Amino acid sequence: MPNAAEWNGAPMAVPQAALRRLRHARWVVIGSFAIFALLIPVFGLTQVANAVKSGGVSLPGAVVGTLLSLPLAGIVMWMMLVRMRRRTDPQNVAYWTSLALLAAVFGAIGVYYSSLLIASVWWATVMMVRPRRRTVVVTVALIVGPWVRVLALPEPDVALMAFVWGVPAVWAVVMLVTNYGVLWLWEVANEATAAREAQARLAVTEERLRFSRDMHDLLGHSLSALSVKSELAARLAERAPEQAAREMLEVQRLAREALREVRTAVSGYREVDLDAEIASVRSVLGAAGVDCTVTGDDIDAPAGLRALTAWLVREAGTNVLRHSTASRCDITLRRDERALVVEVYNNGARAAHDGEVRFGNGLTGLSERAAAVRGEVSASLSGKDGFLLRAVLPLLSRDVGRRPDPAPLGDREGATG
Repeated sequence: MPNAAEWNGAPMAVPQAALRRLRHARWVVIGSFAIFALLIPVFGLTQVANAVKSGGVSLPGAVVGTLLSLPLAGIVMWMMLVRMRRRTDPQNVAYWTSLALLAAVFGAIGVYYSSLLIASVWWATVMMVRPRRRTVVVTVALIVGPWVRVLALPEPDVALMAFVWGVPAVWAVVMLVTNYGVLWLWEVANEATAAREAQARLAVTEERLRFSRDMHDLLGHSLSALSVKSELAARLAERAPEQAAREMLEVQRLAREALREVRTAVSGYREVDLDAEIASVRSVLGAAGVDCTVTGDDIDAPAGLRALTAWLVREAGTNVLRHSTASRCDITLRRDERALVVEVYNNGARAAHDGEVRFGNGLTGLSERAAAVRGEVSASLSGKDGFLLRAVLPLLSRDVGRRPDPAPLGDREGATG
């Protein structure tokens, strides 16, 4: 029998406490079904006791019927366990074997109270594990058969038969409802455990996405900055060694900063500062010969959106270095009544052959970050050689009433919204 972690057919990465609870629930359900199945030989033994006390009941038949009830109970238990594993239609061999054993029990004991109770237990099991349309004939036979047998007697006692037949019939329905309730609770426990597993897997996936975004944004910008600074230092080494030394000191600072940022990202506490990122992008682009202007850098924005804006500015600056031949970059931040808008334009786009802009890892990561706050990131070619990255980040309701930044939006050549 599989352990609790594999009960649904696949290993489940769930906490040990949840596994213990699921294991305990499984044994409670199995115990309930075991008691249910053991009722079959118990009812057979009651017939043996009646045969010993009353000469009107065949003792050998009662003994044979009780012996036949033992394998019948085993098959009933097996079918219930199969049903626990969510297979609603066990092998036909088990069903037909149990039906044959039930018929043999009736043949040995006869139509008595105990044999009808055995039939009620069997029927309550079959109704749970077999499609109901396949049990219609057998159900009709169990309902009508005892009456046909009794009414065929010379002096049938209809009132006694109604009692002997009615109690097992009601008992069968009660057992069916009870077993369905036990199975339902078991399936709820299984689904709850599976939901916890799915939640844990989702958390791991989200953390992996966060980590991959941080690594791309951090290392992409830092390595690009290091490359630009080191190339500049190499060019200045002969004609301006003092300036080259200053650039190498800047390279050293950037390397240490990148290492610190990687460590904080690994620890899960990565935060970026908008002012620091704007200053960093200005410095790196300036070293690469790109004239960078920033409008609205003193914008009044909520703390959460400032961090996201810092990521946008960082990635946009990295893209200018890596994917353009720009000589000019304009960064514009503005806030209206409902949203914070960030636009980064450069005049050195490398257009794709089909003229379409495709999102790489960086822009995809930015889109995911913006989507987390119900924002949107778009990128498009602008004019002959321009490229515009635009993000619209909606403000929360508590921030809408605050006065937006009054700084006007400067005109930009070729930039489109």
